[in-house]
Amino acid sequence: MPTQETIYDVIGLGFGPANLAVAGVFVERAGRSLAVPLSKVLFIERQEGFGWHPGMLLPGARMQISFLKDLATLRSPQSEITFVSYLHSQNRLLDFINRGSNFPTRKEYSDYLAWAARFVQGKGVTVVYGENVVGVCKKDTKTIEIQSTVLSTGKRVVRLTKNLIISPGGEPRIPKPLESIQDQLMGRIIHSSTYLMSVEVLLKSLQGENFLGRPFRIAVIGSGQSAAEVILELHSRLQSVTHTSEDNHTLDMIIRKGSLKPSDDSPFSNEIFNPDDTDIVFGLRSSSGRHRIRKEYANTNYGVVNHQTLEQEAQLYEILYEQKLDDGIYKRTGSLVPEKIPRINILPYSEILSADVHNLEGRRASGNERPGPISVTVQHTLTHQVYQKVYDAVICATGYERKRTQEDVRLDVETGPEERGMAGELLTSESVDHIADDEGNSGGGTTTTGPSTPITPQSSVEDHFPKRQKTVHISRAYRLLPKSQDPNECLEARIYVQGVAEETHGLSDTLLSVAGVRAGEIVDDICADLNDVGLAAPRAL
Repeated sequence: MPTQETIYDVIGLGFGPANLAVAGVFVERAGRSLAVPLSKVLFIERQEGFGWHPGMLLPGARMQISFLKDLATLRSPQSEITFVSYLHSQNRLLDFINRGSNFPTRKEYSDYLAWAARFVQGKGVTVVYGENVVGVCKKDTKTIEIQSTVLSTGKRVVRLTKNLIISPGGEPRIPKPLESIQDQLMGRIIHSSTYLMSVEVLLKSLQGENFLGRPFRIAVIGSGQSAAEVILELHSRLQSVTHTSEDNHTLDMIIRKGSLKPSDDSPFSNEIFNPDDTDIVFGLRSSSGRHRIRKEYANTNYGVVNHQTLEQEAQLYEILYEQKLDDGIYKRTGSLVPEKIPRINILPYSEILSADVHNLEGRRASGNERPGPISVTVQHTLTHQVYQKVYDAVICATGYERKRTQEDVRLDVETGPEERGMAGELLTSESVDHIADDEGNSGGGTTTTGPSTPITPQSSVEDHFPKRQKTVHISRAYRLLPKSQDPNECLEARIYVQGVAEETHGLSDTLLSVAGVRAGEIVDDICADLNDVGLAAPRAL
């Protein structure tokens, strides 16, 4: 029999930075009038413990946002969970100042988030790790039922809440031609989100099969920050992987664009991530106007690379230049470079059409054979030339997607006397079976890997919104609005979402830039109608 818990005032699904920021607001307001008791606040997280993009905590990788855009400073500088408070608690505040940079490393920011998670839990916030949410449904007009499964035991748990905050993470996106053969390849197609946990095992496996001692051929797919960082790390790592051939290890970077594009992090462009801009975007009545803004500022965050990664000495462009220098010397003198340095090739305007698995003898592998190389069919999108490439492994730095969250629901414009909802993407109760780290990787918002919340690469509105979708509405405070005005049907329990309303609230919704401010807005909305007993009173729409 399922175990039913008490009725909570607030349950949050996911416990990454977005819901962590919400927990921080509840902690700050504990004990005040019209505050939610911390004993009635609970978060459910699928991971076994707090973690923020462990697969991309590469040495030296820095955030691309100021340390002041943390979980709380823009909302409440005196908060106990600011980045400055973290530094002070670790006795590193002066050292950070002396360091002379506003941008922490990704490793340090990850440690900050873990510190904040421990802090709010120590103050009384309950976080249940290792549970997978498998169902969300209406219990009655005032309560929502959350069904989850304990991953370690399979036990089913049922909880009830008056307010639900859904902060889902994106799922790693693998290109379809590679996704179809991924299961056959025993970890030889990996996503950048698991890079650090996978790369050492991958290379050892390849070395174990490399009886001829030949150099490796590895593809990295993607043109954004994650792809650039992965290929640089691989370039360094492979220099210590020996082989007997005169050729070098080869790293092909397969990109759809003509070249790697630098991110626009200029002060004026970064204003698009200011919390005040959320009001501007949400207030637009035209979906085309909101789409125009997202398109104009896409190069602040999507499919772009920090200019320092492209240009600094010993970074990507410098490596490519050094290769051209060595090629010129060899062509003129016939003298090979003595060190066996891996070679990086960038394949622009390239689209992967299909992929096959070969056995170790080079033939297409059957289901029972040990897989060998990966054969990839690539097309040049300008000349339409089609050619084959063969790789030992493929690493997909292709972003994240919420495909299941976008198939069934879209937001649309609805103006009422009290609330206004705007067109956008959203998720349904059927789509919350995968609750992961909600904010995690970057941009005018976070780390050097791209969007703060893993997000679907840009595509057309038609791609996101097939005709069979339903329509829901969202308020400025990120609350889903009941469509029915019938008091017998209207859901008084509230559902809030974070990180899935870029279409209505602007580019910053998926990023860390507004996490602290947005958390305050959501908690304000939850507490707005609390009565003296601390219970959420019904609110008419």
